[in-house]
Amino acid sequence: MSEELPIDPEPAGTSGRRHMVIIYTDAGGGHRATGEALRDILHATGGYRVTLVNAYQEVLPRLDLFARFTARDVEETYNDLILRQGRTGLFCLGFYVGAVLNVMLLGRQGRRAFAELWQRTEPDMVVSVLPVINHLIADSLAGYRNGEVPFSILMTDWAEVSRHVWFPKGDGYYAIIGTDVCRDQLVRKRHPADRLFTMSGLLTKPVFLEPRPADIAEARRELGLDPELPVVCMLYGGYGSWRMLEMAEALRDAPPRAQVVFLCGRNDALAAAVSSTRLPFPTVVKGFTQEVHRFMSVADIFVGKTGPLSVSEALAFGLPLLIDRANVLPQEHAVLKWIRRNRVGEVFSTPKQFARALTSLLAARTDTRNPDRSAPGGNQAAKQIPGIIAEIARRGAPGRG
Repeated sequence: MSEELPIDPEPAGTSGRRHMVIIYTDAGGGHRATGEALRDILHATGGYRVTLVNAYQEVLPRLDLFARFTARDVEETYNDLILRQGRTGLFCLGFYVGAVLNVMLLGRQGRRAFAELWQRTEPDMVVSVLPVINHLIADSLAGYRNGEVPFSILMTDWAEVSRHVWFPKGDGYYAIIGTDVCRDQLVRKRHPADRLFTMSGLLTKPVFLEPRPADIAEARRELGLDPELPVVCMLYGGYGSWRMLEMAEALRDAPPRAQVVFLCGRNDALAAAVSSTRLPFPTVVKGFTQEVHRFMSVADIFVGKTGPLSVSEALAFGLPLLIDRANVLPQEHAVLKWIRRNRVGEVFSTPKQFARALTSLLAARTDTRNPDRSAPGGNQAAKQIPGIIAEIARRGAPGRG
């Protein structure tokens, strides 16, 4: 039902660079990372000028009821209380309900704010890499340039958790997805086949498609790692999670015959806490870094939560997965089901289960990597997206032309 397109590095039928506006959020790290990946890939073609816009900080700040009535705005609430502190369950459900109600109550003002954004930025194309507010974007674009600017939704989740969270009613937009699960959802929804593009995975930065270093020992030395010991790479998303400290402590009684890299993201307190903990095994602790791909490229095992992007990045390098199923967010259950169905990793719920599973994986280790990137998890989205965007540019807005 979706289309496979050849890679065309230049926007069809244009002599100059098209201006693309990408709408993202910093609620979680995946949306910005996907937006930046798309920007960098399109800049490399020479055919596009790209502007990234944070919807909540640059377009809708005056309409944020979280900021108006609490000590945190909507992004800070999500990142601090849900991601870092792990307040899932009813708290997470309440947050989502509040976010949706916020959009419903302030929808008219939101459409007006986006309409003003189009007047300021004058886009030739618009891509959204965030959920919940895409109907506001679509509605506001309908009144800009007589509705001639194409709008695309590039999904950063494995699947839509409920109807219209990502893909609003109507079909006046293109859907770009990376999983069969989401494709099946859109087919059932009867989204027009000519407005649906499926990639072979979620969009990651092209560096995650690079081959493993030829000299692994030297690559490990450059990163401050022992060239001989197995490497366990632990990452709980771009904002980290205090669960990582629990996992570190779980290994104290039976230290692994490995070195563990703790990638703590934008959680400086967590990085400091792990660094100050005297662990009986070699460690490297990093805060936010642009070198996640380098650590994954020399790793033997990936440990993390069910974040769609970090799981995709680990799979791109063929890493076996050891995934924490505690505090799974509603939109992440599809990731967990996929991992189990395709048998590309193991899951755990408690620190003790984690320690046992890691010991087992290390004991069974010969070469734990999956060398075939066409196997489950094979991901060529970074190579496919230029052709998809070029085709959308050629077609223009759905129903136009």
